[in-house]
Amino acid sequence: SQCNDKVGDGTTTCSILTAKVIEEVSKAKAAGADIISIKNGILKAKELVLESLLSMKRDVSSEDEIAQVATISANGDKNIGSKIAQCVKEVGKDGVITVEESKGFKELEVEKT
Repeated sequence: SQCNDKVGDGTTTCSILTAKVIEEVSKAKAAGADIISIKNGILKAKELVLESLLSMKRDVSSEDEIAQVATISANGDKNIGSKIAQCVKEVGKDGVITVEESKGFKELEVEKT
């Protein structure tokens, strides 16, 4: 929650970076750059970014850690984060969790299939 409060969940950063890439591609194309070379450069940059992100990743396994990640994804709502962590505990790390909108948040239903 503190991380999300301080820096957000990354969606704004992703939007800004995407807009900048589009802007720079448009400039390069207007200047006569080869579109295939631009595409190849973007794909190479993507691979480098993914490698960098993978080197920084950290596995989470405890219910508390999962709740923290889920809380960030739920815009800081600790109640939802806790409920998601409970679901992960029930279905396991490879399980599927479906979240449905409701008018109230009073119950947690876990259906194993």
